[in-house]
Amino acid sequence: MSSFFKHLGMVAFALLPILSSAALQSGKVQVGKVTGTVTLVDAKSQRKALATGATFQEGSLVETGINSTAELVFSNGASVVLTPNTVLDVRTLRQVPAAGIVSPYRQIEKDPSPSVTELEIPRGKIIGEVRKLNSFSTFTVKTPAGLVRIRGTVFTVEYRIGPDGIGQVVVDCVRGSVETTVYSCNAGPVTVDPGMQVSSSVPSAALIASLAKSASAAPNAPKAAAPSAATLAALSQPVRVMLYPIPAEDLAMIAALLGENSTLPAEVAATVNAMAQTMPSRAQIFAGGVGGAPSKAFGTVISEAQVTDDVAKEDKKFAPGAPMNTTTGGSETLDATLKKITDNVDRTVEQKQVNPTPTGV
Repeated sequence: MSSFFKHLGMVAFALLPILSSAALQSGKVQVGKVTGTVTLVDAKSQRKALATGATFQEGSLVETGINSTAELVFSNGASVVLTPNTVLDVRTLRQVPAAGIVSPYRQIEKDPSPSVTELEIPRGKIIGEVRKLNSFSTFTVKTPAGLVRIRGTVFTVEYRIGPDGIGQVVVDCVRGSVETTVYSCNAGPVTVDPGMQVSSSVPSAALIASLAKSASAAPNAPKAAAPSAATLAALSQPVRVMLYPIPAEDLAMIAALLGENSTLPAEVAATVNAMAQTMPSRAQIFAGGVGGAPSKAFGTVISEAQVTDDVAKEDKKFAPGAPMNTTTGGSETLDATLKKITDNVDRTVEQKQVNPTPTGV
């Protein structure tokens, strides 16, 4: 009899890789409120209008038109609102199956099991609300300019490219915990505390490519329009990462967008609006005018040299214009997280197979 149980244990151990690979499954996204024109591009590049109540999975891209918004609610309880003229790519959404994953997902009060969420914003702005995450879970938002790591919070992430080709990334931590890394800066991750905003302006990949093409063009070849003196001056300066209070106007806008375009409880928007009444205005924070640094009384500026070619060669994912994902659909950090979750599931499965009852019989 003991040899039988020993054989059974060996079979169970051999099945662990299969059980582990099945443990992390694709999560789902439910569409909440939708206004205006919103388009879904699925994993097969098929485009279709997105409407309230629709469901989709990772590998899909959502795009909002002018004067259009979309609310997405994930099967780990998190949600985001896409503001007008935004593109959001749901690169990764995986989680361990659990009884707490119930539909509609809005009723999920906390992350029901280990999960990995990786979003990308090529253009636009999202307002997010992440429920308390499982200790093994990660929630990451990427932009062409930087990476944002989220831990249970209300936040915003925005990336826009101006007419001069300079991209600006802006991150708000309304409450909770946020960590931001600007790729083109050697400063490293910046912790964004509740009520604070971080922003940075960096050259877009398109601008860098244009300058490189112009520099390498043949002498008699047509020249592209030269960047303005202000743009060239900005490119020659160290990258500035600025940290300061969220302007009252920004918080009021967040509250209005959540109140009108989200199925979150009304008190969430009311709380954000109450915060707006206590915060300084943008004019107070940037007394020197738009484009300048925040007043010392309100904020700080981290100024570091731009990432050099040598650094870019060592780690291509931090180079300006480098791909934001590996071929696996995520970063090395994402792969490590998936492995960590899988290893944890391995141990749980092994314990249950070796000791299937409380008495060990």
